[in-house]
Amino acid sequence: MPRLIALIAPLLLVAACATTSSGPPAVDDGELTNAADGTRIAIKRGGELKVILDANVTTGYQWQSPTNPAPVMSPIGTPAYVGKGVDPRAVGAGGMNIFRFRADSPGQVALQFDYRRPWETAAPPVKTLRYDVVVQ
Repeated sequence: MPRLIALIAPLLLVAACATTSSGPPAVDDGELTNAADGTRIAIKRGGELKVILDANVTTGYQWQSPTNPAPVMSPIGTPAYVGKGVDPRAVGAGGMNIFRFRADSPGQVALQFDYRRPWETAAPPVKTLRYDVVVQ
C-alpha cells in the first residue's frame, strides 16, 4: 500500500497543477518581439503591450494592425516604423513595425497582424500573425 501511494501521489500533484493553470501570469507591461503565431500573453489592466515585428517597407510590405481591439484594448498613438540600417530608405534595408496598445478593461482579444502591401487589397497577406491577449 505505501508503494501504491508513493506512485499515485506525484501523478495527483501533476494533475492538480495542470488543471489550475489558466495561462501565462499577468504582467504590468509586455512586449512581443517577432513572437510565434498563436502566442498568448496576459497583461494587467492599465498596462501596455508593445508588438514589434520585422518588416521591410522598402519592398512595399508592412504589417497592418488589428482593426478594433476595443473595449479590451486601445491603440496608443500610431504604428511606427524604425529602420535597422544606416539609411532606412535604402532598398532592401530592413526595419521594424512597432504597435502599442493599452489594456483598458478585463477580457480577451485576438490581435491579428497582416503583412501585405496596402494597395493590394484583393491579394491575401503574405503572412498573418495572431496573438491572444488576456487583460486581467
